[in-house]
Amino acid sequence: MRNRREKGKLTVREAIIAILAAKGSATLDYLVERTGYSRNLILVTLSNMAKEGIISRGWMKYAGKKFRIYRLKGREELIK
Repeated sequence: MRNRREKGKLTVREAIIAILAAKGSATLDYLVERTGYSRNLILVTLSNMAKEGIISRGWMKYAGKKFRIYRLKGREELIK
């Protein structure tokens, strides 16, 4: 059932990759807002993508708050 999708709608992974490719980096809240998928589903997908080496995760401080930031790895990093 997970692999099913509505015609013309991106999978969670495809949506995340498209956003990160266009924007460069994004927070979890931004990804949830833009994709419309649940926070938990986005987190699980991001975790799996990090384990596979597709994205990198880091921390960013803004206005005294800490945010987790996600980025696509560069082509050079993926070829290793």
